[in-house]
Amino acid sequence: MNALVAFLAAALTSWLLGKPVIGWLARINARQTVYAYAPETHRPKEGTPTMGGFLMILGVLAGMLVWGMAHRGENLTLTLVIFAGALWFAAIGLLDDYWIQRLTGRRGLEWKSKLALQLAAAAVSVYMLWQAMPPPVMDESLRVFTGEGFGTLALEFGWGYYLLAVLWVVGWVNAFNLTDGLDGLAAGLTAIAFLPLCSYAGFMAGAEYAPMLLGACVGYLWWNVHPAKVFMGDTGSMFLGASFGLLTLRMMLSSPTWLTAASYALIGGVFVIEILSVVVQLSSVKLRGGKRIFKATPIHHHFELLGWSEPTIVMRFWLLGALFAVAGLLLMELL
Repeated sequence: MNALVAFLAAALTSWLLGKPVIGWLARINARQTVYAYAPETHRPKEGTPTMGGFLMILGVLAGMLVWGMAHRGENLTLTLVIFAGALWFAAIGLLDDYWIQRLTGRRGLEWKSKLALQLAAAAVSVYMLWQAMPPPVMDESLRVFTGEGFGTLALEFGWGYYLLAVLWVVGWVNAFNLTDGLDGLAAGLTAIAFLPLCSYAGFMAGAEYAPMLLGACVGYLWWNVHPAKVFMGDTGSMFLGASFGLLTLRMMLSSPTWLTAASYALIGGVFVIEILSVVVQLSSVKLRGGKRIFKATPIHHHFELLGWSEPTIVMRFWLLGALFAVAGLLLMELL
């Protein structure tokens, strides 16, 4: 029941605050610019308010307040750590969406600078999450890899697992960032991916973050479905990617197996396909003398250039996301 109330609080907050927040974004001139190589169908999107990720952040915050009041602030440590880590990435997105352009006139951060900031944010967030884990769970989880607590930073498997965890978070951040390209696509897929994670709310510390984020995405979608009144920007996509990466990492610490990791990768399967399409395309261009496999990447642009309408692509990707989520949930049940 508390998870449902947190969901509703987050959904209503991001929905009801939509109009005033969109108006504020328009007043500060936080507007979308379209890449020169983007499909022509994207030209009308130029000037639409962006940084709508603030709506989802506010929604999650409302959900946490409701959950905290119901539980008198108890058992919120891991949720706050996950939220704080996601905010670090939202800040990087904000820098990319707004401040770089405002201060320098350039469109955004150079990719190497963005990646460096992401790695630094992930390194801090993963460390904070590891330290916040309940001692009995943390010791049992890490025993498989190190035989010791994380505080010793053992060089056997501890460092290796830590680095993999950092890459896990950064990978999801960029996968979500690349998926954000069509009206409602990333937010809808995020809601679908977080739905199976809600089953842990109330049973695993930190899992209550899932219904909060799910609700925030549902409320935001009211304003983001085609034709979108606002875009989430890097502020939103990085926040969502970090939220998924950190929450699933927290869950993996309680069951640190490759099958567990595979189940969460399967739940986020469409995001995986999106980022892999970019990797495959770039590899083909470099290794095959400029030859491309797809008409454009991320892969949703490939289908645009094949003539699919934007709503058709989004709905079919949502359906594919739902199939992946069910498959991942089934794999989780088998563990």
